[in-house]
Amino acid sequence: MRFIEDLCPPALLYAIFLAVQLGFDASLGMWATFVIKLVLGLATVIVLDMFCGIGLGGVSWFLVAAPFIITSLATAIAMGTDFDTIVVGQVSKENFLADAKMELVPAASNEVK
Repeated sequence: MRFIEDLCPPALLYAIFLAVQLGFDASLGMWATFVIKLVLGLATVIVLDMFCGIGLGGVSWFLVAAPFIITSLATAIAMGTDFDTIVVGQVSKENFLADAKMELVPAASNEVK
């Protein structure tokens, strides 16, 4: 357990998320996925810890946090909460109500009867 105690916070957080995912895969009997996640996850934990060790803790935090931030933004956009307009700024939206009020009658001709 010395390895876990010596991990920097971003690597430890990633290791916890990895353990949860591995638990889900094991409980569902997805053994191939379990092994792939285990190998790649341990490699990622080691890389994150190495980044912290050479003074790149900010990069390590970014690599851990970026997927969660991107996922939450995508979810907010998909749910239509207009969170994207708050973050990005005012986005021009088309006004479909103005198009609905237009009459679809042919133009009057200038012909004299």
